[in-house]
Amino acid sequence: MTTLFYLIIYDLPDNKAANKRRNRLHKMLSGYGAWTQYSVFECFLTVVKFTQMQIKIEKLIKPEEDSVRVYVLDAGAVKRTITYGSEKPRQEQAIII
Repeated sequence: MTTLFYLIIYDLPDNKAANKRRNRLHKMLSGYGAWTQYSVFECFLTVVKFTQMQIKIEKLIKPEEDSVRVYVLDAGAVKRTITYGSEKPRQEQAIII
């Protein structure tokens, strides 16, 4: 199965209800990829895993208040990634096709 690299960035308001959603979103995304910065996750996912994650995001957030952006990048984009102060994105486990 082919995997793609997804950069997920989120921003939720600063109130009690949104803080609960943020914690749930953070915990859920932790199961899909690496937390690299405050509201940023880097994920290598198959189409099936990505679809599962999308459904969970849609259930967790309030679109009228919250913002979640997903950038889909191919292998070439990952190789061209420039990082300062941390290592480049890399896939943790081997995927056997």
